[in-house]
Amino acid sequence: MRFQKVNFILLFLLFFMLSTFSFAEKTFVGYWKILSGKSIIHIVKEGNSYSGYVVWLKEPTYSKGDKQAGQPKKDRFNPDTSLQGRNVLGLKVAGNLVPDGTTKLKNGWVYDPFHGKKYLGTAEIIDDNTVRIRGSLDKNGIFGYTMECKRINPSKYGIK
Repeated sequence: MRFQKVNFILLFLLFFMLSTFSFAEKTFVGYWKILSGKSIIHIVKEGNSYSGYVVWLKEPTYSKGDKQAGQPKKDRFNPDTSLQGRNVLGLKVAGNLVPDGTTKLKNGWVYDPFHGKKYLGTAEIIDDNTVRIRGSLDKNGIFGYTMECKRINPSKYGIK
């Protein structure tokens, strides 16, 4: 009886440890819709860090009245003119985010292609379906912006 109890405790501890170690990858990796509903970011693990790519845009082309109406949206506000021709769809907008515990990423960068601004980046899991991404102008995270994203099923948006 005592042997069974010890085995149960060891099995429970092993399960707990495995679920804790894999928590960050299970939660950050996936498809996340920005709460404004304008875009979906795919967060992937690349080596020891995480990156995010734009995989869906509510309005993937410029609207009437724009000089590029009907054309795919470009990274036209990038301060580096050689990069302004890149499509926003497929663009890497977050990178080098490294784990800080099981629910946070730090020391990365976040890029806003609609304003051509690059920020210091962090991310935090709020719950299984919510991630909060912070882009800051300073290391302390005082000056910047925060956006909340909700996990989505990519097939609902035609994403494979």
